[in-house]
Amino acid sequence: MKFTAVFAAIAAFAVTQVSANASIVRQYNALGATDQGALHSCLDNYRWDNWDGQDCGGRGWFKGSHNYKNPLNCYDACAGLLVQAINQGASDVECDDFEGSARCWMGFH
Repeated sequence: MKFTAVFAAIAAFAVTQVSANASIVRQYNALGATDQGALHSCLDNYRWDNWDGQDCGGRGWFKGSHNYKNPLNCYDACAGLLVQAINQGASDVECDDFEGSARCWMGFH
């Protein structure tokens, strides 16, 4: 029960961290069952790690950018949206964030 409360608090915090310039550009919920707990854990652990191309939680994770200055800003902008997508059962999702003409993207499939 404590774990559920802690997880809910973390998810609520992540949702508040969504950038006004970030958005989900692709989300599919029908490409197989997902382990939501594992995906949340992957997302939490990936903030600091270089995880482009890594498999975690049964999905392949990706991130990239074009003229985007700080990868942590991309994570911070998209993490809340990815939490929402995971909670909705997403099995394939991409979030993009824009800073002027710079763009970053991250997600899993």
